[in-house]
Amino acid sequence: MKLERPFVATGIGSLPHKDPDKAAGWIVENIVDIPFWPQLPKRSYLENMYVQFAENLPGVVVDEQAKRIWVDTSADLTESIQACYEHYLAEDLEYFKIGPERAPGFYSFCDILKNSSAPKPQFLKGHVTGPISFGLTVTDQNKRSILYDTELAEVMEKTLQMKARWQIKYLKEVSGNVIIFIDEPYLVSIGSSVVNINSEDVKKRLSEFTQVIKNDGALTGLHCCGNTDWGLVCELGIDVVNFDAYNYATSISLYPKQVKRFLEGGGSIAWGIVPTSKDVEKEDGPGLKVRLESAIEGLVAKGIDKELIMGSSIVTPSCGCGTLSEDLAERILLLTLKVSQRMRG
Repeated sequence: MKLERPFVATGIGSLPHKDPDKAAGWIVENIVDIPFWPQLPKRSYLENMYVQFAENLPGVVVDEQAKRIWVDTSADLTESIQACYEHYLAEDLEYFKIGPERAPGFYSFCDILKNSSAPKPQFLKGHVTGPISFGLTVTDQNKRSILYDTELAEVMEKTLQMKARWQIKYLKEVSGNVIIFIDEPYLVSIGSSVVNINSEDVKKRLSEFTQVIKNDGALTGLHCCGNTDWGLVCELGIDVVNFDAYNYATSISLYPKQVKRFLEGGGSIAWGIVPTSKDVEKEDGPGLKVRLESAIEGLVAKGIDKELIMGSSIVTPSCGCGTLSEDLAERILLLTLKVSQRMRG
């Protein structure tokens, strides 16, 4: 990933705003390095990170009032699964689009950028819920995760891949350089007794997902807001590793060999150094700069070249801001910009 300058800033995805034009306009005006389209879960349950990407998934049922999503396998899904594969094999990206009612912020974001006379950003950032988290969170009517159903898991993965590809096509009409972040909060549970899935299966699924994105000429990032096996993540073929550096600053330094290979191969680290909690009220730019520098020194102490780290770093909030107030979310993003500017200085 070739950054025009180190420590550029971007966001994770979700914001608490209910007005998509306001949210997208704020991002375009302020997050000029790598603007991102806003996911607005407070506006509608349809913008929940699983519901938003579930459109046209065979058997899916969304109860907006109860705020519940599941896949109904009690009916025969053969025809709907076959139809989904036909659209997939035909590369019918429009069939897998994210509709305006599920992502109005995406459409507002693209329209504002298309009509702007300002210089186009170096990169645009999109996002999609990853297959591990989607497959473990969304269940059938018996509350069994669809990831454990071979047929459903495969059609789910293909659906998410096509939604990522649809984003890439749409965003490339605005700017030639696109990054798609795969959001995988459930990676914190890999290797634990909580979920029945092994590391090799995770690696296989995510490596395939990553390659699909890269085949369409986009860069890939992976965001996990907790602690996970960062050595495994560095080996997925992604371009950006994004983690919560505020709460888990030392976690990535536990995998120095993998991180070193990742950076030497052109990868970037997106440091989620600005907390997306009330902790942000006690933080400021200088203090977070010191905190980030300390995290970087943790990698340097493990034998990774400091200039290599510094030249391939991005600054982000630790996670999305969708559950917060608008004022607090904007404060977090502005603080992210301040840390970015201070690190560049």
